[in-house]
Parts: sequence; C-alpha cells; structure tokens
Amino acid sequence: MGKCKSACNVVYFCDGKKCCRYNDDAKSCFKSLISESGLEEKVVFQKMKCQGLCKKAPIFYIESEKEFKKEVTEKKARKIFEKYIVA
Repeated sequence: MGKCKSACNVVYFCDGKKCCRYNDDAKSCFKSLISESGLEEKVVFQKMKCQGLCKKAPIFYIESEKEFKKEVTEKKARKIFEKYIVA
C-alpha cells in the first residue's frame, strides 16, 4: 500500500526476524480490512525496522495513537482496526 496524498493513518509492522515469524496472519488481516473498508487512500501499511521488543512479537505501531501494540494476533488486529482505524 502506497503513501497517502491527503491526511491519513499509518500502521507500521515490525520487519525484524522474530516478528516476521509471527506476523503473517495479522498483516493479512490488516490488509484485507483496509481493502474491504475502501480505506486504501486513507491508511498506509508499512514495515519498520526492528524495535527491540522481540519478546512481545509481533509488534505493530499505530502512528495516530503514538502507540505500540504487542503480541498482535489476527483477532487483536481486528480489534485494533475497529478501535483506531475505522473509529
């Protein structure tokens, strides 16, 4: 997903070794929710370098909230999307 031209929300996912092992389901969930909601123009989904929070992998960062989300599963991804992206 590309960069937004207007005001948007950015969701980052850690691209470190441990997070990459566990974040496939959550990444897929976020991507499909963004697409299904028609928010491709308002939400950017990007990778970030390792944040050193490997014990809590996988890590996602919600820029609008300035908040890290730890141990994100598909279920948590849906809740995060509903609470911070769609709301």
